[in-house]
Order: sequence, then structure tokens, then C-alpha cells
Amino acid sequence: MINKFEAVGIFACIGIMALALFLLRIDSQTELLSSIESETQAAKVITASEDADVLKKTLSNSLSASGKVQDLIIDDVVVGEGDAVVEGDTIVVHYIGTLENGQQFDNSYIKGTPYTVTVGAGTVIKGWDQGLLGMKKGGQRILVIPAELAYGNKAVGPIPANSTLVFSVELIEIK
Repeated sequence: MINKFEAVGIFACIGIMALALFLLRIDSQTELLSSIESETQAAKVITASEDADVLKKTLSNSLSASGKVQDLIIDDVVVGEGDAVVEGDTIVVHYIGTLENGQQFDNSYIKGTPYTVTVGAGTVIKGWDQGLLGMKKGGQRILVIPAELAYGNKAVGPIPANSTLVFSVELIEIK
């Protein structure tokens, strides 16, 4: 279980990433077009030791010409210890889900119950199945998930269609 200060830190990271996404949309379209190399869904991984310039460049490189995130972005805030999550593992996580503008739509901490999921079983959005791989117990990770790896052009509850989602995830246990 994370303490109050860690929760504030995680929420602050989500807010900073949402702000960075917003600010990157202001950049010129020609700069964005030159940074796009392919249309494939590849994860861009950054770690807690890397600075804001690396985060900005990673976000910029994953934006499409329309300013939408096209790649799964993984930011390991805390790496954790022990075995890494592999496809087929059943894991227990706490998470906070927000839209890219920072509006929270789900929070397992508030619900008071962590979420159990089998990674790769297709029971969650593709961005989670891909983005949880490699996490270690105690690890905390930010996932920026493009709409294509989330709910696509469908609105789901408070999540509008074609939404980029930002999750802060803490791995509690690998069963």
C-alpha cells in the first residue's frame, strides 16, 4: 500500500504528463511530422532516472500529425524488485486512470480494493496487456495509452471516444 505522499507524487506525475501532452500539441506540425517514423504500435519506455527533456522528446516522437498519441508510452517511476511480469501472470495492482487533460475516471485506491488481472488474457484494454509486461513487485509505472490500444472510437462511461488514457499503476503482487 502506498502512503499519502507517494499517492500525491503519482498524481502529480499524471498531471505533468497530461500538461506535457498539451504543450506538445502547441509545437509546430512540421516538427511533429518529421518525428513520425512509422504507423506501428511500439512501446516507448522511459525510466525514472531520465529527465524531462527525454520525456518531452519521447512524447513528441509518439504524436501523430493530428497531435494524438500513437504509441504506448511506459514511464517506470519506481522499478520494483523480483521477477518481472510475463504474459499469463495473474497480478494484483492499484491504479489511477485519467484522461489526458487530467480528469480522473477511475481510482482503485479510492475504491479500497486492488484490481486482479491476468496479463495477456484480453480481459483488459490492449494498452494494459502490453504496458504491464516487465513490471516488478513494488514497481510504479505511468502508462500513456493511445485510443487504438484503449477503447478506440467507442465512448465507455466517462471516457469519450478516441481518448488517450493515462494510468498510474502500482504492482502489489504477482500470483
